[in-house]
Amino acid sequence: MIQENKLKVEWVTESNFDLVKRPLINSKRILGISEKKLGMDLGISSRSLVFTRRKARLQGYILFFRSFIGRKNNTYTTGSLPPKTQLPISWQEVQCMHVTALKKGIASESKWILILEDDAVPTKEAFDLIEDFTKNINTLNTWVNLNSGAGLMRTKSDSEPDMYGLFKVKPASTRCAVAYMVSRDLGLKMNDIIDKHGVPNWLPIDLIYQALLRKCKATAYWQDPPIFIQGSENGSYKSTFEVIRRSLN
Repeated sequence: MIQENKLKVEWVTESNFDLVKRPLINSKRILGISEKKLGMDLGISSRSLVFTRRKARLQGYILFFRSFIGRKNNTYTTGSLPPKTQLPISWQEVQCMHVTALKKGIASESKWILILEDDAVPTKEAFDLIEDFTKNINTLNTWVNLNSGAGLMRTKSDSEPDMYGLFKVKPASTRCAVAYMVSRDLGLKMNDIIDKHGVPNWLPIDLIYQALLRKCKATAYWQDPPIFIQGSENGSYKSTFEVIRRSLN
């Protein structure tokens, strides 16, 4: 959490997370949105690895409208969704830890909630930059990804990064969930949706956030270059967060 431009740290581990409500696995709606819309967003992100985001988005909408024509169970958009198979318990615990961190951030009444996974490797200037841009970024219904991940990058059709390296992504999308900031009002909306619909046990946390961003009609920013690297993805990961946590307790 960020209070008066200072970080207030809360630790969420396997030992202190809150359990979450679980919807039926065969539900046709995911956190209040249709499977087709979530699948369309995931397809756009996937195609942006090859095409510009503008072109990927156009293709996504064409496939979305095409999905209403022809056979009832076509997969023009839902093909981008993972299979409805229960995730390993460790993955479900990660879901719970993120939801718990979000709730703790909301309870702090901070304007911004900063959530980091234990393999988030910060650059030298990361926290100074966060302190600076939280004074200037709009805190209304906003999500900010600060990490690398899944090979997702800025494309030629995206806006130029601002002085903090931030650029807007449409449709609002996640870039993994290693290091991100949520404005408090958006966090409240997300929490209300989670309380109402529950968290599907077959969707990884980044895809859950993808559904929440669409449902909340949020504004999303990515960063180029990112100030946090996903260490477990690039091989540089050596977690020291647990050591730091124990030293502070």
